Amino acid sequence: MASATPSAERKSRNYGAAQTILLCVFAAVFMLDRSLPLFEPGTPGIIGLVLCAAGLALMVAAFATIRGVIQIAPEPRPDGHLVTGGVYRWLRHPIYTAILILAVGLFLRKPTPAVALAALVVIVFLIVKSRFEETLLQIRYPEYAGYKTRTWGVVPFVK
Repeated sequence: MASATPSAERKSRNYGAAQTILLCVFAAVFMLDRSLPLFEPGTPGIIGLVLCAAGLALMVAAFATIRGVIQIAPEPRPDGHLVTGGVYRWLRHPIYTAILILAVGLFLRKPTPAVALAALVVIVFLIVKSRFEETLLQIRYPEYAGYKTRTWGVVPFVK
């Protein structure tokens, strides 16, 4: 099993810290923003509630599957292994997917420009982070290339 370079390890820690900060900022924007909505939440708000429930369910399923190898930084744990079962059978990054679904759902619940922008920043960040993570996973696990060809990335139905 190959290991990442010190530069990649530092970049990995920075990605983990940035994710924590971005999710806290998103939560603060969602809770504190009092601007006018872009549209009336009515039916979209109900759809948002369903998406939030689905995102939380996916996150719980991913946590239950990945267990002890979970971490925020994208670098694989030294004592870890490649998880390809459970929801990871279909999605390479189900926790990121769950966050994406939650961000969209929360936007539909509170459709303001600030929440839209915060959700977009989180989603773009997770896609960029997943690409870096995949580079590290391919270095650590030779079987990752085959796994990647048969599973979706962060966005379902997109490989």
